[in-house]
Amino acid sequence: MSAIAEIQEKLAGVWVLKTNENLDAYLQEIGVGFIMRKLAVVANSTMTIAIEGEKIRISTNRPKDSQAFFTLGEEFDCKDPQDNQFKAIATWQNGVLFTDAKPVDPYLGIPHLIERRIVDGDLEMKITVNNVVCKRIFKKKSD
Repeated sequence: MSAIAEIQEKLAGVWVLKTNENLDAYLQEIGVGFIMRKLAVVANSTMTIAIEGEKIRISTNRPKDSQAFFTLGEEFDCKDPQDNQFKAIATWQNGVLFTDAKPVDPYLGIPHLIERRIVDGDLEMKITVNNVVCKRIFKKKSD
């Protein structure tokens, strides 16, 4: 089965945030101010993962809307929650969608490693910045 077919089968769909682990510490690590961190921690969030041909689209709504549209293994542009410009490469390995993102300007942003995988039927999004690890757990929205 191709990587795109596996992602379609395992990750595609609409996912609703269930829990956050260490989100405040992650946001603090990347420089988000106190008030915005507190709002982000209590905000509901939805992530939509869609396959469009050979490309993947990941859209996140709330606390800050974002969208990434990319081909596996090819560099693409994206932003961190502070709107800093990043270059990223996504790969699919052993059932995990990895996104390795590096800031365009090393003085404006910190490298991120994002992993998306299914754990006990939920989508786990693990974000690692420096030594800080944040987990966001999403439940698939039923049709």
